[in-house]
Amino acid sequence: MIRTIRFGLAACVFASAAPAFAQPSAPEGAVAAVAPTEAEIAEMTAAFEASLEHRKGVITLAKANVALKVPENFYFLDASDAHDVLVEAWGNPPEAAQVDGMLFPEGSSPLDEDAWGVVLTYEDTGYVSDDDASGIDYDMLIDAMRDGLDAENAQRRANGYPKLDIIGWATQPRYDAAAHKLYWAKELSFDEDPDHTLNYDMRVLGRFGVLSMNFVAGLDQLKLVERASPEVLALAEFNPGSRYDEFNASTDAKSDLGIAGLIGGAAAASVLAKNGGIIAAILLFLKKGWILVVAAIGGIGAVFRGLFGGKAKAAAKTEQRASTAFFDGPASEESEPPSKPPSSGS
Repeated sequence: MIRTIRFGLAACVFASAAPAFAQPSAPEGAVAAVAPTEAEIAEMTAAFEASLEHRKGVITLAKANVALKVPENFYFLDASDAHDVLVEAWGNPPEAAQVDGMLFPEGSSPLDEDAWGVVLTYEDTGYVSDDDASGIDYDMLIDAMRDGLDAENAQRRANGYPKLDIIGWATQPRYDAAAHKLYWAKELSFDEDPDHTLNYDMRVLGRFGVLSMNFVAGLDQLKLVERASPEVLALAEFNPGSRYDEFNASTDAKSDLGIAGLIGGAAAASVLAKNGGIIAAILLFLKKGWILVVAAIGGIGAVFRGLFGGKAKAAAKTEQRASTAFFDGPASEESEPPSKPPSSGS
């Protein structure tokens, strides 16, 4: 899709929300921006929405070799459109928005105040063994995850983002050994804000890696997400040749991570099972529901990014529609993990 205009974060705030936030000062030397009119906001919002191509039907995520069957009640945005939503409309750091696409409910817009979406990201981890799935102590795991936040929070602070705390499980992790699908949800807070955030995660395991499906939603949308998650989780399947049960131990790369590592990262997993490995990055996407989208006319877009780029503590509170890795579906009974795949055959 050809885009003729780029978009920045608006200096306009919903009237009802504006008093609750202290506006940061403009960068030194910046030219004062004139707030756009309602008509200009409407025009730019319409232009942004028109730039997004809604796709349905069978869509192939080539890097993952995954078939995504998008029904009429959802639509898919490709990687480029998803990047624009996450960065230009929702104000996330560009480096965190290298994703493979997004899903939204039909009839909704990413610019709706109560919008929610699903971020799709393929992780080339290698084959993730599920041998540890039935023996994980989830209370111990979440404690280990909290302990591992110190380094991440130091980096977040250095980059001007709020401190992240894990309150607890919103839904305890569950693994479906027959479908090789995993889901869980965490309750998070930012800078000890009493208004907490939902982190609802789903992952589909494959022969060579993992497809992450990350719900970006508010904690108050947990029930809505739980209703939608079974259908969303069923949309994605690895194609023949990349399916989990086709793993060939003699030729295929195997990840150091197990199920505990997928949920909490290698640092947390090592507390439970001395097996170290790659640190699984936590992706946290924010949705700034009280900031609108306008065109970056002249230098105004840069000024707006300086004012509302997500680096002020005030601009990070309660605007959060978060999700870090992937989704939680409705609770099905956890089953025993399958036996190890054979050492030969594909």
